[in-house]
Amino acid sequence: MGIDLPLIWAVIIAFGVMMYVVMDGFDLGIGILFPFVRDDGERDVMMNTVAPVWDGNETWLVLGGAALFGA
Repeated sequence: MGIDLPLIWAVIIAFGVMMYVVMDGFDLGIGILFPFVRDDGERDVMMNTVAPVWDGNETWLVLGGAALFGA
């Protein structure tokens, strides 16, 4: 019983892409709603909600790219 490396790489790549899509959906959703909010206070709340995780979501994209390179 050997290790099935293509399956392992496929799981790693799929996980990285899935996490990027799920996590970045939050950022994209805020970006889509942002032009429709006129109140500056609400806009500040929206931006402050996204700010702590803004760049962290791209980590999953880097993981997926590195997995593709490694595979």
